[in-house]
Amino acid sequence: MTRQVLLIEDDDALRASLAQMLDLEGISVISTAHYVQARRTIRANFAGVVLTDIRMPQKDGFDILALAQGIDPDLPVVMLTGEGDVPMAIRAMKEGAYDFLEKPCETSHLLGVLNRALSHRELVLRARRIERKMQRSDPASMNFQGESAASKQLRSDLRAAADTGQNVMLTGAIGVGKRLAAHTIFTLSEGRERFQIVRAPETDPQSFTIESGAVDLSVRSFDEATPRQVSCVLDAVRGRDDVRLIASAMRPVAALDALECVHVAIPSFADRRGDIGAMFEAVLRQAVRNRNLEMPSVSSEVLRDLEARDWAENLLELRRFANDFLEAHSQISKTLADQVDDFERTVLEESLRRFKGKATQTAAALGLPRKTLYDRLARHGLRPRDYQ
Repeated sequence: MTRQVLLIEDDDALRASLAQMLDLEGISVISTAHYVQARRTIRANFAGVVLTDIRMPQKDGFDILALAQGIDPDLPVVMLTGEGDVPMAIRAMKEGAYDFLEKPCETSHLLGVLNRALSHRELVLRARRIERKMQRSDPASMNFQGESAASKQLRSDLRAAADTGQNVMLTGAIGVGKRLAAHTIFTLSEGRERFQIVRAPETDPQSFTIESGAVDLSVRSFDEATPRQVSCVLDAVRGRDDVRLIASAMRPVAALDALECVHVAIPSFADRRGDIGAMFEAVLRQAVRNRNLEMPSVSSEVLRDLEARDWAENLLELRRFANDFLEAHSQISKTLADQVDDFERTVLEESLRRFKGKATQTAAALGLPRKTLYDRLARHGLRPRDYQ
């Protein structure tokens, strides 16, 4: 890691002296006299530590400390003052300062504190890199982001459901990610060969079959099926030891009581409100990849608005918002072809929403062969299952 210090000091001569001293020690210095410039530098994974004076005009060192704590509570902030006293030192440590030093400070003492802070920062960032690497290999963490209690419990439940090998009942409101949860269980499980998806209300009891091999049968909208359709699916599952049923519904289905099922409740956005920012970033990055655009910046005001909104359709609504946000913040001037593509995407989305993700009806309404419809949907990164 680059040994780096963000130095905030309004005394020009002292700032230059401290910067020179740190530079001689092989420490890279970003020096500034103002809170505004510091705010532009401090980020969640800033590869260094902060060294700030306390008494400055307008925004002081405690404002810098609060800024750093709000962005990254693990970012070490070392505070300096020429008028230090016990109450000020106590306040600094209570508010999360890494250390508190009084000017003038012995060079060796200051360097000792900064070196310890830099070592601590390096350990924190290394742990985060390891955690991110682990998460990238964990479908539960990749597909269901967030640090809320509800998100952590959901990831734990999905892993446990995969480990048991038993049939699974997924319940939750519209758009919470039941389809994604089913595929996550399949991905987490060892020895599963195929993932077959059907919608219970569209199941034809006369022709329904399950693919060969070790199959995870994902049956969506199980609570909308007729008794005959339910019986058809259950009979097919009972006849196959290598088939695991992963049923999804808005609410528990009593007919499944006859099977040994692990019940996993998918929380709504209302229960994961603190995670909406992380979920939005993941959805936005996917939209950026689909359109081959640059990732736009997301302000703290936007994130606060996201957490305050009522997400009635959960993930479905968040994806629409992300696409609209990307549209509004894209800096690329659009050609006629781009505008035609945007219009086509809008028509496809509205049609999928109108027919609740039923591809056959959507294709018929648009006068397109099914293959052509799927080609157009793939080009825009749209999936019929997200609108069911």
